[in-house]
Amino acid sequence: MKQVISHKAARPDRVGPFTIARALPNEAAQSVGPIMLLDHLPPMTIAAGELPDPDGSFAHPHRGIATFTYVLEGALTHADSSGGHGTITAGGVQWMKAGRGIVHDEMLPAKLRREGGRLHSFQFWINLPARHKAEPAEYLPVPAEKLPVVALPGGRAQLKVLLGEYDGNASPIPIYAHEFIWHLRVEPMGAARVPLRPDLPVAGFLPGHGAVVSGTEVGTQRYFELGADGTEIEIVNPRAEPLDLLLFGGEPITEPVAMRGPFVMNTEGELKQAFREFRAGEYGQIAYQPETD
Repeated sequence: MKQVISHKAARPDRVGPFTIARALPNEAAQSVGPIMLLDHLPPMTIAAGELPDPDGSFAHPHRGIATFTYVLEGALTHADSSGGHGTITAGGVQWMKAGRGIVHDEMLPAKLRREGGRLHSFQFWINLPARHKAEPAEYLPVPAEKLPVVALPGGRAQLKVLLGEYDGNASPIPIYAHEFIWHLRVEPMGAARVPLRPDLPVAGFLPGHGAVVSGTEVGTQRYFELGADGTEIEIVNPRAEPLDLLLFGGEPITEPVAMRGPFVMNTEGELKQAFREFRAGEYGQIAYQPETD
């Protein structure tokens, strides 16, 4: 069985108007396979009229990575300079391949801003192999009903395939380095075992209450990393409420990494070129669509 070799508390940070918990990178890991960042926006209640209408001030560029957003509660609207536009609601995900450069914006849809409500989400950054850093940008939203949900043996847990595949059940989103992101939900006082590929680095994050992971107690809002030995993980939920857990990983990309802010390239020269092209307006502009409820 794979053992927990380290676990670290997510640290607070700010993204736009929100306080988030940054689980990755941390003191123990700069990446897990190709996954370079995990931000958690904990559950929050937004008051009616609390947030202003979008004005483009949060729009920002990316290059050389894919961003991946998972919404557990509420909704988020995406717009980008390649023409991508969509709104994902609770249980859905959206993936954006920045490729050779894009400007994007994520905002609350009009109904949520006007009427208020709950919001809870996660965002990952996924490094792209060099050959895909030069490709055109893409955007793909996937609603909850298009993501496979697999009942695990024992009947006390289920696994939702957000990215990658599990036991022949695949997310419709492209992958490049066997990357995967799974959402496990374990019933109160339940347990589950999940088989894992022995050759892929794997980590997890507990956004709510803690769990016992392969015999190790891991607390709330903590990232944990698994060792290389073993071919499965055991999750025990010690509480009288459901447990949520994200498991993620993938094949390491062995190419050099040059990163500055939202750009992840392979050399310093490529980074400088990326900034020059962004400042020259070559990433384009967002054409915001009229909002409808």
